[in-house]
Amino acid sequence: MEGSIKEILSQLDNGEIKYKDAMNSIKNMNFNTETIKKKASKLKIYVVDGEESIKIPAIPFGLITFFIDIGFGISSIAVRFVDDLDEDVKKILNSIDRKDIKLIFKELKKYGPFDLVDIQGGDNMKVKITIL
Repeated sequence: MEGSIKEILSQLDNGEIKYKDAMNSIKNMNFNTETIKKKASKLKIYVVDGEESIKIPAIPFGLITFFIDIGFGISSIAVRFVDDLDEDVKKILNSIDRKDIKLIFKELKKYGPFDLVDIQGGDNMKVKITIL
């Protein structure tokens, strides 16, 4: 299960497929959800680079979606009234749909706790994003 999702996300990252195709592929996968007892509800981020580290406490999905709503409200105002914005930035802000982002968090909740990102590099560098 996890390997095939990573393959789909890798294809999406490389531009081989579009995000709607990736979402449909993941939705159509058969997951054994009977073993999941608890739905995911939080996102935790941990970054270490050498001797410096950033440990962000677990953030509830409800708070994240609240901040997303605020961000979209501010960006819609900025697109309308700020003249200094680059046209590319305006196109990007107009192309992002808040429903898609909320759909991502809704899907993440279904699969319970797991490591979304776990990257380790040289010089004691580590990035870990966990769904709790």
